[in-house]
Amino acid sequence: MSTIQINCRAILSDLDGTLIDSLKCVDYAWEAWATDHALDIDWIKKSAHGMRTADSLKLLVPHLDLATEMKALEDLECSVTTDLVEIAGAKTFLNSLPKAHWAIVTSGSRRLANHRLGHVGLPRPTVFVTADDVTAGKPDPQCYLKAAQGLGIDPADCIVLEDSPAGIKAGKAAGARVIAIGFSRADHDISAADFVVHDLTRMRVVSSRDGTLMISLDTSEK
Repeated sequence: MSTIQINCRAILSDLDGTLIDSLKCVDYAWEAWATDHALDIDWIKKSAHGMRTADSLKLLVPHLDLATEMKALEDLECSVTTDLVEIAGAKTFLNSLPKAHWAIVTSGSRRLANHRLGHVGLPRPTVFVTADDVTAGKPDPQCYLKAAQGLGIDPADCIVLEDSPAGIKAGKAAGARVIAIGFSRADHDISAADFVVHDLTRMRVVSSRDGTLMISLDTSEK
């Protein structure tokens, strides 16, 4: 076991792949959509992970109506809840955090994020930044800067939890330290993260005092 302790004032967490294992739902939606549009699903998965749907669609099908395609994809994603579960340890970890010291920052829409949170039963934060709340998606830092501002905490005093290269870049660009959840897949380079943990059972709030959180991390791979 390799354990370290770090201090911060807030946790800013991505949702899909970080708090909720939605990979099969996302894959189903994008595969169905890609088939309808005769597009390469492997390239889409590699390129779009962690990005807002709108940004991905602008890249993939700039000639099609954005609103129509976004609704089609969102409807597909909301229609599937099979295998939609929390990332191990997510609920316990979130419940251990003071309400004023954590936020969710997702590239998904508010409708989709609320749908998944409700299905899995994770607590809802006071500050909840979705794709609907920003004009530029990850890897732009706007979403994380907005979350830190909502909590009234300097981004440099925040820890970002992420699973995608785009999200890691966004957190770092915001000035926060970044913990990657899950060890890197071949097509997803997470080497830019400051720390990596297998899942949220490997993170524990040791103490919360005077607005400062002490977090224990087990960074061993197994």
